[in-house]
Amino acid sequence: MSSVNSIRITKEIEEAILSGRLKPRERLVEMDLISQHGVSRTVIREALKRLEAKGLVRSTPYRGVVVADLTVEEIEEIYFLRAELEKIAARQVLEHITQGDIRDLKKLSKEVEKHLREKTHRMIEIDSEFHRMIFKACHNRYLSEIIDYLRTRAHIVRFSAWSLPQRVEESIVEHREMIKAIEERNLSQFEKLIVKHLTFAKNSYMSQLKGIAMK
Repeated sequence: MSSVNSIRITKEIEEAILSGRLKPRERLVEMDLISQHGVSRTVIREALKRLEAKGLVRSTPYRGVVVADLTVEEIEEIYFLRAELEKIAARQVLEHITQGDIRDLKKLSKEVEKHLREKTHRMIEIDSEFHRMIFKACHNRYLSEIIDYLRTRAHIVRFSAWSLPQRVEESIVEHREMIKAIEERNLSQFEKLIVKHLTFAKNSYMSQLKGIAMK
């Protein structure tokens, strides 16, 4: 029962982090979490260990557990890897994706658009599901899992991009263009869109970091 509760609490805290309700460097106090979720200290500690393994929280001396943030160097490393791995996966996706997969992707895309435009608390989660579905079609479990881990690890960068007024509509257009490139088996266009999608999020966050540093 403890393990089941731990998985549930992990998901609840992860959603709060990915949606931005819990901010980078915000402390996660055990007693507060116990009170909020109505579970034991053991369950909370198990959940925090799971989140630390995902790179979403960090255990810091004298501060306890805090929501993870990223340095400029970490962002550069993550996005370099993501671009290279997603381009590798793109080739495999176009080789293996079926018409049924594409229909499912279009259906999910409509759901993503609804959540993005309404800015629901699930917008980042459902957007992640869309990208996860694309790369799952590469039929290489290890490759798709690594890409998913890096996407989750960079949640702070992705959330920051959504705060820009025009980003939702731009992202919706890019998703539609990705599906079109997949349907047409247009690898060069698909790779170009992948890099564009990643570069926008990274550059917008880097600009914000520079603005903060200059104040």
